[in-house]
Amino acid sequence: RDMIKKQLRDKIPGVEVIDAPDGARALAQMKNQSVDLILSDWEMPNMTGAELLTTVRAMPNSEKTPFIMISSRGDRNHIVKAIELGVSDYLSKPFSADELLKKVFKQLKLIW
Repeated sequence: RDMIKKQLRDKIPGVEVIDAPDGARALAQMKNQSVDLILSDWEMPNMTGAELLTTVRAMPNSEKTPFIMISSRGDRNHIVKAIELGVSDYLSKPFSADELLKKVFKQLKLIW
């Protein structure tokens, strides 16, 4: 998470990065603040990235929020499941800063 936050802050001037250690806390933060983009790990404690994605897609005003799933599991079945759940993009670990930024900018261009 720290590497991702640093890359976003360094490469996107004025970006506000909200950080949560798990999906449940991310949802709690989203109740108080709107977000332009969600980056989520698939494997988190308390609530998986898939559960977070499903919950976000069911929320009013968040069903179209770009959602990039990050996972160490890059097998085809895993990616297909993420797409079926409504993910906007998928990033397999390990990834470079360039790969991260390319996917983030791609999603932000769709909404800005």
